[in-house]
Amino acid sequence: MYLLAGFTAAIGCWYLIYWNDEWIRVLGSNMLQISAGAVGAFWTLRVGLRSAGKREAFWLLLGAGLIFNTFANLQLLYKQLASTVIEYSVFSYVWWLIAYWFFLAALFWKFKRIHARSTRAGYIFNIVVFTVTAASASVHFVINPIISFADESPLVNLLTVVYPLASLSIFLFTLILYYSLLQQGALTKPLLYVVWGMLCQVAGDTGFAYLAQQQAQQSGQFVDVLWVLALLLIGLGGYYAGEGQTDPVQENEPDARIKESVFPYASIAVLVLLFVVSSHWEFNALSLGLLLLFLLIVGRQLRMMRVLNKLMGEYRYLAYHDPLTGLRNRIGFRQDLERIIANTETRAGLLLIDLDRFKVINDTLGHHAGDRILVQTAERLRRSVGPRSPLYRLGGDEFVIILTDAANSWCAAAADRILAAFREPFRFEDIEIIVTPSIGISIFPDNGCTSDDLLKYADAAMYLAKESGKNSFRFYDTELHAIMARKMKLENELRKAIERAQFKLHYQPKVELRTKRMIGMEALLRWEHPELGVVSPSEFIPVAEESGQIVAIGNWVLERACAQNKAWQDQGYPPLCVSVNVSVRQFQHREFLMSVHSILQRTGLSADHLELEITESIMQNVIESTDVLLALRRMGIRASIDDFGTGYSSLYIIPKLPVDTIKIDKSFIDDIDNRMQLSMLKTIIDLGLSLNLGVVAEGIESEHQQQVLIANGCPVGQGYLYSRPVSPEAFEEMLSAAGASGMDRAITAPE
Repeated sequence: MYLLAGFTAAIGCWYLIYWNDEWIRVLGSNMLQISAGAVGAFWTLRVGLRSAGKREAFWLLLGAGLIFNTFANLQLLYKQLASTVIEYSVFSYVWWLIAYWFFLAALFWKFKRIHARSTRAGYIFNIVVFTVTAASASVHFVINPIISFADESPLVNLLTVVYPLASLSIFLFTLILYYSLLQQGALTKPLLYVVWGMLCQVAGDTGFAYLAQQQAQQSGQFVDVLWVLALLLIGLGGYYAGEGQTDPVQENEPDARIKESVFPYASIAVLVLLFVVSSHWEFNALSLGLLLLFLLIVGRQLRMMRVLNKLMGEYRYLAYHDPLTGLRNRIGFRQDLERIIANTETRAGLLLIDLDRFKVINDTLGHHAGDRILVQTAERLRRSVGPRSPLYRLGGDEFVIILTDAANSWCAAAADRILAAFREPFRFEDIEIIVTPSIGISIFPDNGCTSDDLLKYADAAMYLAKESGKNSFRFYDTELHAIMARKMKLENELRKAIERAQFKLHYQPKVELRTKRMIGMEALLRWEHPELGVVSPSEFIPVAEESGQIVAIGNWVLERACAQNKAWQDQGYPPLCVSVNVSVRQFQHREFLMSVHSILQRTGLSADHLELEITESIMQNVIESTDVLLALRRMGIRASIDDFGTGYSSLYIIPKLPVDTIKIDKSFIDDIDNRMQLSMLKTIIDLGLSLNLGVVAEGIESEHQQQVLIANGCPVGQGYLYSRPVSPEAFEEMLSAAGASGMDRAITAPE
């Protein structure tokens, strides 16, 4: 940039100082052009000779063009010094034309390397617009006047016509190359300098030709400045290429759009302006160019209208169809169902199909396999119900079928056909995959009169089918409606239960079986609702887990139990360990450990007086569960596995888990007289004792059960035989009674 500024300042100062001395002014102009051409030739030839590969010929051709341009200016300088004549000679024109052919060859060579990747319609349109505009202006303002007033020899006239044609060709190839590089993201800084240099050369040539035919051109005027800049810019392109600055020029997307769409229309505006100011309203090159451009624009607009109509059709299709299976999507389903509902005489059945354990396929075989299964699922569903029953994919692995004029029996028959169609395994890359569906059915108008209600009720029936063992169907009926209403009522009321103090904790003692001495207690949650009455934990705990409220409820239970235990200790009662049940969702919560630690700090309860009971389902994720259990152990908190023997127990994993106690499920105690059940019970007791774990039997209700457990070595138990879960006040009476005898007498439940 400093070099450009220096040359520009030098030629400006030279013109300013010697403006009245034409001979000195022209001499300085020629010297600057020779210097610029020589420097540019050196830089381009250097990079052309040093580089290897595809860019070598481009820079060599440019260097050759700069050399011939310099020779032309040297010949002009020689003639001026030898004869003191200031005029352009035929010999100089020949050298300049040779230089232009080398420039054209370089541009064509570079364009040839990338033109195959730049053939989209917008690109071609822009180039044609520029071509028509430039050709019309050149023919009207330069070539026609030259031909009309040509009075020199045929050779001179030929050179005078060929010169602007060559300049026009350079202009067009430069624009084509620029747009090609811009589209491909290959416009580097060196190439950008070359483009600007070529445009300056063309601008200077155009100005010279126009002034020449107006008889106003003299050497050493402003067009010489443009020629000097052109030579320097081309040379700078070679210089920066030699410096390795070949990273693409980063342009903002809006700027690229402007250059691609605004510039062509700006050139049309320029042609219109030239036509107006030319004051020649007859049919000429300008009017012919405007006519061609008008036809081009009309043709392009017609093409764009066809493309837009095609795109609109595709967008409309995608708006109502699933791109994977080609089925109508959720929007199309709602439209069709509402149209069916609008016909009040029509009875319709809605079958909502969800694939069981479909996530496992995506997780194990990948989403590509899952997509293949979904496509095959759509084909099987279509075969099952026929082409006349609309089939939709709502998203994921959910499909829905609308059966019009369908009785319940027809819906059941269709569901049976679907279940039968899925008995055959799917195949993916020689792998057999078993996929089963669960189907929920709602009926219009029996179950609802809106698309939202019908879909909601079919969804509820489908989830009930899943809970019933999957691979089945279920109708939405009054019983299911009552279940849903009850479930919704529980979910809503659960959100207010803590604030309204509806939760209570009851406590059940743990007893040493041989002595019946109380050695601990378990805190059990009870919900006493003013309208619903006492709600069983087996009913509201699953609702709390499903709705995510179990974390807040579990924290409340834990804090309340710890505070109560600490209060009893502060009252002088012998310290006991309180056991608190923790749900899997609460156990896996990211802030679980922090919550436990905070609760112990707030209540002041010692960690060794707290035991957390977790279910065997934590073994589904052994690594993370082990980390949490180890953290609890480091805090001094005990852990026990509740309902042992009924879930995911593994003899391999149990020794690896950092737990302190296993609690035998009540189902083993209820059937204790069964020989097989007794054998399993004894095995569990022996397993726990051999691993140095505490063993607690739950649900002891008779003396006989107690004696059998004692005989088989079970050390601790709890159950109705000793006490039901009782309120804190009643449990405090038990503590008082046990404390009066030093905690060594048999426990007596309060009346």
